[in-house]
Amino acid sequence: MSATAIREKRQTTLPADVSDAAGLKPGDQVDWRFEDGEIRGRKLLPKAGPARFRTKEQVLQAIEASPLRFIVNWDKLREETR
Repeated sequence: MSATAIREKRQTTLPADVSDAAGLKPGDQVDWRFEDGEIRGRKLLPKAGPARFRTKEQVLQAIEASPLRFIVNWDKLREETR
């Protein structure tokens, strides 16, 4: 058992053996709950963000794979919206 103190701003330091066992790293988020007389923490998994493209080829491949299609070319659309 590892005991720690709660500081003035309700902060504490997780013991290294506890954070290592939970796979926690700096910047990770923890969901805290009080259940059945115990304080429990659960590591939150990061949410998947939007796809990031690194190259022009990846962008072009994503456009080709998309089900969205333009039925009017840009020049005609520009003339119609002026």
